[in-house]
Amino acid sequence: KWNNEPIQNGAPHGNLIQEYLKTPQCITTSLPTTNDLIYCIRAGKIDDNGLMAAVTIDQMVDFFLYCKEVNAIAADMRSLETDSLIKVITCNDLAGVKLIGGSSDFRTSLSAASKKATAYYPSLAGRTLMLNLPTLLGALVKVFTPLFPKTVRNKLRFERGPLKDVEDLRDIAEGGKGRDEFVEQVNALAYD
Repeated sequence: KWNNEPIQNGAPHGNLIQEYLKTPQCITTSLPTTNDLIYCIRAGKIDDNGLMAAVTIDQMVDFFLYCKEVNAIAADMRSLETDSLIKVITCNDLAGVKLIGGSSDFRTSLSAASKKATAYYPSLAGRTLMLNLPTLLGALVKVFTPLFPKTVRNKLRFERGPLKDVEDLRDIAEGGKGRDEFVEQVNALAYD
């Protein structure tokens, strides 16, 4: 069984961040069909104002990049074991995200970390699933998505439904009560 405690304890600024970013809001699991990793984060369930009052943007970026490095190491190990390239599928559950208010510093740190991670780990990037967007944001996405470069559009999927009835992300981990449905939904969205 995986012991996440040493990884969490080694995270940069983890002592400040872990109070706000716990397993119910952020988890990595895997797809049994491909062994790809699934990194899930629930931005709408994070006290982003409290979090960003405790850390700087640079500290948050360091933390997110550390998480990406841990996923890269796990993916590399799985790639060697399976003799296939393991990717990380990112599921951003945006249910409850505040369109007005919330911490712009948190959004800035997510964006900065994402840009750096794409440059540092190009072969790791699987599809990004943007789930359960607020209605207004969903309407904006429909308007602007055609303007994205084709390579970006091919990496993104916007969908309502997956994770909407899951209270705690531990329910999608192995043995969790919502895992089978989640795995089926991610398989349908993450691969063509």
